Amino acid sequence: MNEFYKQAIPAQAIAKAVDYAIDQLEDVDVNEIVIRSTREEF
Repeated sequence: MNEFYKQAIPAQAIAKAVDYAIDQLEDVDVNEIVIRSTREEF
């Protein structure tokens, strides 16, 4: 389980992505954001 948390994305990074979506102009629609750790293996 500890290995799982080593790949965890910091809460601040998630918050910045959400803030980006919320901060768009009224005529811009952000309808999907995929957030994945850069350490995640494919």
